[in-house]
Amino acid sequence: MHSIERAAVLALAVPVLAAMLLPGVAQWQSYHDFGDQRTLLGVPHGLNVLSNLPFLVVGALGLGHLLRTANDRAVTLTYGLLFAGALLTAFGSAWYHLDPRDSTLVWDRLPIALGFAGLVAATLADRLPRRATLFAAAFAAVGIATVLYWAWSGNLLPYLLMQASFVAATLFATARVPSTYTHARWLYGAAGLYGMAIICEQFDKTIEASLGGLSGHTLKHLLAALGLYVVYAMLRRRGLSSAQ
Repeated sequence: MHSIERAAVLALAVPVLAAMLLPGVAQWQSYHDFGDQRTLLGVPHGLNVLSNLPFLVVGALGLGHLLRTANDRAVTLTYGLLFAGALLTAFGSAWYHLDPRDSTLVWDRLPIALGFAGLVAATLADRLPRRATLFAAAFAAVGIATVLYWAWSGNLLPYLLMQASFVAATLFATARVPSTYTHARWLYGAAGLYGMAIICEQFDKTIEASLGGLSGHTLKHLLAALGLYVVYAMLRRRGLSSAQ
């Protein structure tokens, strides 16, 4: 078995095994209590809602680029999944932030899961393109399943570990297996921006108090969208690697 296939199997198995073997973790309700409570332009929790617009822009840019350069089915399929997830996140996350609660959070997390699935599937398929369809289908299925499982059972742990295992597989492939394309290490920049986004999310209210209205969760949206833009820029600039 190729090392990329082993990484895929492990990443897919982690959330499934978590659901089967580990104690459940409930969604903490304080999560819905964001620092941004203001109405802006008639929109409740205004900046947390409107800061989803960059996801719409980057998703549309990415999909447009793939449609214009659709000469590689593996690239179009897997990166298309990533940018479709980004575009849909703009709507799902905006809907959630208009009325933050568990039932609306499902519609935020479903497209996020698609985006994670597209990122890891694309990174692996860049190194093993003959498995692109399998990677896209398997990672999308597991990602979506973790959200639906949380909505049904109340157990959030598989969803959290899905994100961690998918990102770990992405970073492993980037570090250890040469890509068919140049500029592959730009993914480190995207991962770094996402890490900063998660930190901002954890300090949502502290940042809001320090910056006088700009909350950590709003910054999370902007940094995560910027990370996606790095992936888009990578696709625009890359070519076939001379090592291939």
